[in-house]
Amino acid sequence: MAKSRGKGISKSFGARYGFTLRKKYDEIMQRRYQLHECPSCKTKGKVVRISVGIWYCRKCNAKWAGYAYTPY
Repeated sequence: MAKSRGKGISKSFGARYGFTLRKKYDEIMQRRYQLHECPSCKTKGKVVRISVGIWYCRKCNAKWAGYAYTPY
């Protein structure tokens, strides 16, 4: 039997945990690791997530609250 290949970040789970949960996990992790834009200086790539819902821009030193994985 051929081994099925997954896609995205959740491919390490293989056939376990169900398609719907793997799909949701993929969407969350893609949003977490994408480049985010600072709302004050509009720079991409300098925004980091300090903790859940707290974001920080390394360029302009702005700190704000947002959603867990999206800064707005």
